[in-house]
Amino acid sequence: MLSLAPAMAGIAGCAKDGTTPTAPTTASAPAPTTSVPLAGATISGTVVGVASAASVRSQAALTVTVTSSGSSSTVDANGHFMLTNVPAGHVDLHFMGNGVDAHLGLDVSEHATIVITVRVSGHDAHLEDNHNDNDNGAAEVEGTIVAGSLAGSCAGHNLSFMVGTTKVNTNASTQFRDGTCESLKNGSQVEVKGTRQTDGSVLATSVEGDDENEDDDQENEVELEGAIVAGSIGGACASHSLSFKIGSTTVRTNAATEFKDVSCASLKAGDSVEVKGARQSDASVMASRVKRED
Repeated sequence: MLSLAPAMAGIAGCAKDGTTPTAPTTASAPAPTTSVPLAGATISGTVVGVASAASVRSQAALTVTVTSSGSSSTVDANGHFMLTNVPAGHVDLHFMGNGVDAHLGLDVSEHATIVITVRVSGHDAHLEDNHNDNDNGAAEVEGTIVAGSLAGSCAGHNLSFMVGTTKVNTNASTQFRDGTCESLKNGSQVEVKGTRQTDGSVLATSVEGDDENEDDDQENEVELEGAIVAGSIGGACASHSLSFKIGSTTVRTNAATEFKDVSCASLKAGDSVEVKGARQSDASVMASRVKRED
């Protein structure tokens, strides 16, 4: 009996057209993609003024763009926007919309997370609040001291106030530039640098006033020379919270007052002194320096 196996094997090995079929190929899997984190900083913002829900719906969309950069965002109905991959350095934010063509300059650190509130109207845009946090925990806040938020005492520089929605605390290590602790007031424009705390507040290493505040301080600068009026010395030198009179003017000191050629405790009636300080609203002088004259 003839075996049909070889013949059948030959038939199985050939296609109908006489060609030999190739083995099926397996599609190769696509190469895995690697997520590359965005470089630069992130700016999260809120626009006030033109960007209320009602005004945004009634006009062309408001956009904000980082000039000379590909970063851009539409401002939503609540006034919010977010810009990513913002380059480090001084950048220009360009706000564009119906009736709006405004620019705002902003300093940006590498990989910083910045939260700002911007008031926009026509061709004007200015910061009302600026939180700038870096990877190392450093924080910068720029804006106006909220009315009624000043609390604490400058005796030990233990002051607190609100800049926008951020609480700022100062201590004995805080440096005050373009002004003093006492010169801070509701509505002052300040730039705060410090460290973000776990409760969201900022412990300030420095508080700097703006040029307007500096001009005010210069206008209020006072120099007095004369003898300390007998019986006018009061207060306590333990906290440098001293008061005395030169002529009819009351002079007060605090922890920031510099005593030169004399100590707080050694001051006495009849001493001839030179006082430099700032005129206060009650016509007294807060002394930045008290120097005894021979």
